[in-house]
Parts: sequence; structure tokens; C-alpha cells
Amino acid sequence: MTAKFSSIQSHVFTPACTACHSGAAAPRGLRLDASNSFVMLVGVSSGGVPALKRVAPGDADNSYLIHKLEGHQAVGARMPLGGPYLDAQTIGLIRQWINNGAQK
Repeated sequence: MTAKFSSIQSHVFTPACTACHSGAAAPRGLRLDASNSFVMLVGVSSGGVPALKRVAPGDADNSYLIHKLEGHQAVGARMPLGGPYLDAQTIGLIRQWINNGAQK
């Protein structure tokens, strides 16, 4: 896996997130399937904490996605719900992608 969106999509979002985050019933309307995830994450206010962006390009520490993955979110549960949770290396690559500007 690399710190590129396509790699994160194929190694994290598709296998670990789309069981819940897809279709009309996706929690908070957040669809993480390949055709929707980028536009629903980058620069979009979080449903749980609207003051934070789901992904704030260049600012992983203030990206709600990171809060949810690391388990220090203000609302709801750590993701993926019920685990297994992502390892530190995987979260580190997602952080790197965000800090590098969250490009598609």
C-alpha cells in the first residue's frame, strides 16, 4: 500500500469500509465505494462534527477521518465499527496522503 488515493481506496475503503459505507443507507450519507469516496471525503464537512472536514487537505490532525480511524473522535465509535482496526502503518499512510494535499 502507498500514500496515494487509489491505493488507499483499494486497500482500505473498498475492503474495510464499504460493507457499511455504501448505497442509500450509508451512515451519515458517507459512501466510500470507488465512485463516491473522494468527493464525499475531501473538503466535505463531517456529519458528526461539522466544524471539521472529513478530510482537510494538508491537515491530517484536523481531519475527522483520522479521528475516527485512531479512535479519538468526538461522536460515535472508532472505525471500522467493531474492528479489526487499521494498524498504525496503514493509518500513517492515510495521514501522509492527507498531509500531502489529499490528491486524487
